[in-house]
Amino acid sequence: MATESPPANPGLCAHCQHLRRVHSERGSTFYMCRRAATDPRFPKYPPLPVLTCPGYEPAAPTSSP
Repeated sequence: MATESPPANPGLCAHCQHLRRVHSERGSTFYMCRRAATDPRFPKYPPLPVLTCPGYEPAAPTSSP
């Protein structure tokens, strides 16, 4: 049985603070926009890759040891 892999480049979503990765029991990964919960302008699961988005906000950088 083949499993779907996430897109090689989900676009802006990959580095947005509003991203929530959702992993299904079947091995698929979906990119959910948490802005959709409070603003109807944003689709819950936008078509990828997202190249422009008025709600994009870069995620805070993570520190490495």
